[in-house]
Formats: sequence, C-alpha cells, structure tokens
Amino acid sequence: MLMCNTLRFDGGQFRKALSAKPNRNAYFRQYRSLAGTLAMAMLLIPALLRAQVPDTLAAFRDASLNTRMSLHVNGGLFVGGDFDGNPGKILAEGAGTRMLWYPEKAAFRAGQTTGTFWDDANIGSWSLAIGEDTRASADNAVAFGKRCVAAQVSSFAVGEQNTASGAASVAMGYHAHTNARQGSFVFADRSTVDTLRAGVNHSANWRVSGGFRIFTASNLSTGVTLQSGASVSNWGQSNAVISTSTGAYLSTSGVWTNTSDVHRKRNFQDISDNDILARICRLPIKSWNYKTENDQIRHIGPTAQDFYAAFGLGTDEKAIGTVDADGVALAGIQALDARTNLHTQHMKTLASENELLQQRLTALEKIVASGKNEQAGLSIPLFLLIAGVGIGLMLGRKRRSASAR
Repeated sequence: MLMCNTLRFDGGQFRKALSAKPNRNAYFRQYRSLAGTLAMAMLLIPALLRAQVPDTLAAFRDASLNTRMSLHVNGGLFVGGDFDGNPGKILAEGAGTRMLWYPEKAAFRAGQTTGTFWDDANIGSWSLAIGEDTRASADNAVAFGKRCVAAQVSSFAVGEQNTASGAASVAMGYHAHTNARQGSFVFADRSTVDTLRAGVNHSANWRVSGGFRIFTASNLSTGVTLQSGASVSNWGQSNAVISTSTGAYLSTSGVWTNTSDVHRKRNFQDISDNDILARICRLPIKSWNYKTENDQIRHIGPTAQDFYAAFGLGTDEKAIGTVDADGVALAGIQALDARTNLHTQHMKTLASENELLQQRLTALEKIVASGKNEQAGLSIPLFLLIAGVGIGLMLGRKRRSASAR
C-alpha cells in the first residue's frame, strides 16, 4: 500500500498566532513539532531520491517502504518478496494459463497446467517450471518443456515427457527417465516412444539411434563416433560400431581394425626377418592374469617391458600395440617360411641324390649277383666293402655341404 501525507504551511496564521500572547506558547509548541517533521522529511528526501533510480517508471512499496515491484524505462521488471518456506500463501491453484511468482517459496511458474501440477503441494522451494504441465515438486528442481517432471532435490528435466526422479539427476530429450537413480544422466532421442531408464546410480545413459558423435576439432576433422552400423560414419567407415578419425574402427561383427593406410605412414626401413625370429625365440612368454581379474582367467603373452626391450616398438614400455605385435609375428612367420623353403629345397636335392645312389647300388648288386666282375678282378666281399666306403664318403660330403648352408 502506497501512502502519501501532505503537509501545508500557512505563514499568516503563524504571524497571527504570535501576536496573541495567551496562545503564543501553544502555537510555538505546535509549530516546533511541525518544524521537526519538516526537518525529518528533508533528511529523508535524499535517501528516497537515491532509492528511486531515474529510469523507474513505476514502483510499488509496502507500508515499510520495501519495494515489491518496479517497472523501468528499459523494460526491466523487478519483483521482490520474503521467503519463509511455508506453504499456504499461493495466489492461484488448479488448471489455467498463468505466470506466477511465489515469493514465500522463491518459486516461479509460467505456461499452462491442466491439473494440479502447479498447486502448492507440487511446488518445491527455489524451484522453476515453465511450459505445458511441467512439475518441479522438489527443492531446487527445474522442469522445462512438455509434461516434464523434476521430482527430486536438485533434479532437472527438459524436453517432452521426461522424468528426473533421482536426486541431482538429469532427464533430457524424449521419454527419458532417471528411474530414482541419484546422480544419473539420461538422454533419449525421438526414434521410439519407449522410455529409456537409468539402470544404476551415477551413470550416463544415451539413446541416439543416429550415432553418438564427439568432435575434437572445430572443423570436425577429428573425433570418434559410436553408431549402429547402419550408416556411414563421419570418416567413411561403414558397418562400424565405433569409428575414429584415425581410420581405426570396431566392426558390427566385433572385429577391431587398425588403420594401416600407406598414406598415413613414413620413414620406412627394411628389417631382418631372421633377426626378428631370433628375438622372438629369446622373448619370455608366460601365462598370467591381470590383477583386476579373477585368478581363473588366464592369458598368454609377453609383458610390455620384455616386448619393448626386445623390439623397441611403440611409445613406451607399459603397453603393446596390436599393430606392433602383429608386425613382429608376421616378420617371424616370413623368416620361418624362408627357412622352410630352404630346407624343402635341400631335402629335394638329397632325395634326388639318394635316388641316384640307390640306382648305382642296385646296378652294382646286379653285377655282383651275375658274377660279372671281370674289370675289377676282386672278390665279392672286397667289392662290397669298396662300394660301401664310396657311398659313405659321398653321403658325408653331402651332409657337410648341408651343414655349411
């Protein structure tokens, strides 16, 4: 209520009162009181002028001169009040279209409600609800959009038909529900009317049927995409669940594919396959399990430290890159293949020579059997001895030649 008192000063009456001696003292007392009131008003005027800024069009104050609302020439609007947290002082309830500032709960509502969503019992202290049938029934709760509910302390719901029912939880998109899981985040796309619910506390849950894309450059040239495999990623991979700007991806069949494009490589150097094979043979390979795993879960392979010491590949000695392990294995296979081919060729040569020796031995046996030994003039036992020595010397020479290879 704005109150204004008007003070009037009459100089003639004042002089007349002074000439009447019986009433002089009474008038002195009256006007001394009036002078005090004027002096007090003069002291208050500067404060009132400072309180009412020049751009104020209208100001509304209570009996204690506390500004409750003011409208300014720049379009600014100030609305104040006193918070006490006690219900029962709401100005309107039930269905309707309205904008409502509820100072006793420091709460604000704007939009339309078709039921009891904005009744006193459904308004939390320091809460905010804007839109159609939104409800922020908990303290510090916020709800925006259409039929969104923020039902727990410090919860946030925005979009269409989303519910944040866990403390400090967030529900966004379309039919997202935090399912009373505190600290959870749920985002649901509009690909289905099914509700996506958080399964555990303190979790992030997403439904993005078109893919989840994270870019790490302003020109969108680097990043990672999580997708269903039904569409091509930003970097050209198809049938991928996880695709990256590096070219590596996880296929829909569960195969991780490393990038190996020649255009991404440089500083090519030749290697010795036999040297790699020798290092593989010296590499300690054991069975083990990770400390975070159950003891019954087993793996086989080298440690990253031994692998790095043997080959010096990768960025450090704490991990083994799959491309490095594959490269070492392929180099070792090539070395074994070369040795296998060499031994195969040697075996073929030995087989051919053995066949020739067998033919010679057969011919000699025929000669001995027929008694045709006129050229040598030797006895059969001596002839066999000489033939055996000759064959032995030939085989020994072949074995020495093979060892030299």
